Amino acid sequence: MLVMFLIGTAEVVAGPMMAAMGTHFGVPAAQVAWLPACYALVYASLAPLLGPLSDRFGRKPLLIPGLIGFGASAVSIALAPTFASALAGGVCGGICAAAVQPNALAIINDNVEEEAQPAATGRVFMGLTISFVVVPVVSALLAARVDWRAAYLLIGAASLVAAVLVGRMSVRRAIARNVGFWRTFREALTIYSVRRRLAASFLWLGLSIGVTTVLAEVLRRRFHLQTESIGIIVGGFGLATVIGNSLIGRTERLAGSRSRVVAGGIIATIAGCLVVGVLPPFSLPTAALAGLVWALGYGIAGPVHHSGLGQIARHVRGTITALNASLLNFGIVIVAFCAGRFFDDLGVEVVVGMAVVGMLSALALLLTVRPAPGPRASASDSLGSRPQLSRR
Repeated sequence: MLVMFLIGTAEVVAGPMMAAMGTHFGVPAAQVAWLPACYALVYASLAPLLGPLSDRFGRKPLLIPGLIGFGASAVSIALAPTFASALAGGVCGGICAAAVQPNALAIINDNVEEEAQPAATGRVFMGLTISFVVVPVVSALLAARVDWRAAYLLIGAASLVAAVLVGRMSVRRAIARNVGFWRTFREALTIYSVRRRLAASFLWLGLSIGVTTVLAEVLRRRFHLQTESIGIIVGGFGLATVIGNSLIGRTERLAGSRSRVVAGGIIATIAGCLVVGVLPPFSLPTAALAGLVWALGYGIAGPVHHSGLGQIARHVRGTITALNASLLNFGIVIVAFCAGRFFDDLGVEVVVGMAVVGMLSALALLLTVRPAPGPRASASDSLGSRPQLSRR
């Protein structure tokens, strides 16, 4: 959970401190947004290249140096004399994050019993969600009352603590495989249904998370809310997502199938996006209720989807988890770019509507996935079945 908290922190810590950081570096406040953008773009680009290395050499050999480097990059941003050098620190942070998050998630599938993996993944993702809720408040307070650099120094210290804890943690080592780099990719992408699941990760999770990153601006433009009210609503959205993470096990038992949980989560996300960002504005209580359904659905179904990918991956788990993380970040970057480019010209509704079309495509893709052929396939669920090599 701490590792995922740190990964999320790097994405949102600069937001409330943009004015203070812009003044310090002598650049417009809006330009500070390049810092998390560089981080996310480098992360998305490099994660697929580092995934096969963990399948070959193990999780810890990448995870521990990645955490140390992640902390060092945060400290370098705090101590940077110019904005260009701060951007270089952000790039280094993205490189290290590409080695950290996929391996942290792969460790769950390596060490937790299959039936308990979705709930365990949900608990880990609570760290990511909590960072989106807590970090903006803390960083704003630090920037106002101490110094913006204190936030980055705390990230550096917490990363070193996480590296020590991971080093002391007993984990089951994934089976090392002396397989060529590109052959690992080929094997990963021929596992039954993995390409459709990865596409769904981009079209559903990536785009929906991207919409949540601009949710505050959507609320401001469509409901004409003040900053304080927007902060409360966005914070409540994050809290509902955390609650969703904690309800995974109970929801699985009620639904009777992981595939039903994921499909329900996508439908909830689509409904929430339509009410909040696309259809003619409803009353604020109605929009808040739709946002609650969206947050709970995403909070429950997102970790179940991640866990399902890890389960079918097996011997190339690091590769597939890294590809998944990369696609998620590309989705976030695309929505952020479209928001900046088209919110003024085309309107919020068009951009969010395009994201909804992608989510509908993800639902259609996952509905075509059938249980993998093999003795462990189950008619009620296709997320936890034995991986099969297939060209489908």
